[in-house]
Amino acid sequence: MPAVDTSGDDLRCGLCGQAMDARHQLHHEESVVGAGRRVEYVVIGLRGAHALYQAADDPSRTRKTGADVLARQLGVDLPDLPRCRYTCWERPGEYGGVFRSGFEPA
Repeated sequence: MPAVDTSGDDLRCGLCGQAMDARHQLHHEESVVGAGRRVEYVVIGLRGAHALYQAADDPSRTRKTGADVLARQLGVDLPDLPRCRYTCWERPGEYGGVFRSGFEPA
């Protein structure tokens, strides 16, 4: 049985599957760092330990997060969280999902 050559497998990008070289690696790093945007949200209420929030420009979907964590990130007291508007930096995750950082009151 002939040996299988797997040396070419190591030269493929783990994100897109293209051949890996110095130029491709630089391009990928720039696109990942440059990806993202600042998004504005509004807290619509509290439910238990969760803060319910919606994107200011797209109230069609309600999301939730830990109310105490969000209040601490924004520097506000927990009772002041409802109706609070804030922005954060969002960037796509490497394998799906979204990373949020840089929380600031709007």
